[in-house]
Amino acid sequence: MLNKVFLVDDQPEVIELLADLLAGHGKQTEGFADGDRALAALASSDQEVGLIILDLDLGPSKRSGLEILTDLKKAYPSLPVIILTGKGSVDDAVRAMRLGATDFIEKDPRMGERLGLQMEKLDRMIEVLEDNRRLQRQNDLLQARVGARIKMVGQDGGLAEVVKKIHLLAEIPRPVLILGERGTGKELVAAALHEASSRRHHAFVTVNCAAMPESLVEAELFGHEKGAFTDASTARPGKFELADSGTLFLDEVGNMPQAVQQKILRVIEYQRFQRVRGEKEISVDVRVTAATNANLDEEMSAGRFRSDLYDRLAFDTIEVPPLRQRREDIPALCRHFIESFKTEVAGVRCSDISTEALAHLSGQAFYGNVRELKNLIERAAYRCQSEILQDTDLQDASLAGQREPLPPAAEGGSLREQVSHFEKNLLAQALERSRNNMTQAAKSLGLGYDQMRRLVKKHELGR
Repeated sequence: MLNKVFLVDDQPEVIELLADLLAGHGKQTEGFADGDRALAALASSDQEVGLIILDLDLGPSKRSGLEILTDLKKAYPSLPVIILTGKGSVDDAVRAMRLGATDFIEKDPRMGERLGLQMEKLDRMIEVLEDNRRLQRQNDLLQARVGARIKMVGQDGGLAEVVKKIHLLAEIPRPVLILGERGTGKELVAAALHEASSRRHHAFVTVNCAAMPESLVEAELFGHEKGAFTDASTARPGKFELADSGTLFLDEVGNMPQAVQQKILRVIEYQRFQRVRGEKEISVDVRVTAATNANLDEEMSAGRFRSDLYDRLAFDTIEVPPLRQRREDIPALCRHFIESFKTEVAGVRCSDISTEALAHLSGQAFYGNVRELKNLIERAAYRCQSEILQDTDLQDASLAGQREPLPPAAEGGSLREQVSHFEKNLLAQALERSRNNMTQAAKSLGLGYDQMRRLVKKHELGR
């Protein structure tokens, strides 16, 4: 393990404090009063440095910590840097994180005490980041290992940037927010992040935030003790406990109830929580990833999604492109879906797709993206009577997959029944026009998101 740590601070007492703390954890340290000296020593050092702890304010007439960090990241992009920040300079610390800093610690009279409590976490961070650097130096081995696990069709085409970012973020112990339209494969990206990391031998736990009743979300996430509510005959662990040492994927996080958002924020920050009606604090080591197709900027502006939770979830983001932006991947996707369906379903005859059929698909809109393409190919493959899937098979499958027309207005019945029927039709039409995007459908009807969700549940329209 890389035990050499550079300490950069213009206050000798701070360097001395850090050196003592790090020495207790087997680290060798070297202190510098300004960043340029540290850069020069780094370039000439015959011992590889594993970590730099850098103060943002290095005093008058000296280059700032942000300037030093910029140079460090240009010359040594994989070298972890932890920022020290005084009170009032947290905004600068956030800018430092965007420039590539690994973490930041606020300087105050209790800094030594807090650093002591965080040393185990710091050791783990250094170990993980060191492993990531070693893997980057052995890039061919990394590609072989990750390539065997990430079965993402199109990684040489439209998904090239997504796969590159997965490799970059896999070993960084911070949350990642995955954005994209419905059906683009956001959960697959989250699973690929997990499989590419050292957590891959532990659990990958998925939570659909939109599917859980609001009254049960807290118990599902954090677990509950016996007697916590009427049906709680035994204690039960929540999703965070089940994902300990692994990854927790929060799907449709934009639909998470506000009451739970604050608690999620705290758990992500401190990795500690209590079960519902529990008194014991439970500690976990969970890497959180989250995904949504909602416009979180709009949700935050409307007060439905906490901006501080967004900031915590979005250490970095991965945007999954819609299928219309990666049409070059359609042939490979089609052949992959045919092969998978043939393996799964006995009696499927076709094993390839014709040039004419691919030409037909290249002009389709695919509002449902890869998921819609997959469903279409499977319906066509089921009907196909030859070894090559033809354009006519696709047309038959398209007709079979069309939605039923919306029901006509009710005839007769009481005023309440007819109003209810008319209301249901309006909601269904709005969902149809918005491709089942609840936020857009609500906006088109002049409703709030919560109002729309209650009405959809009332009429059992689903999503």
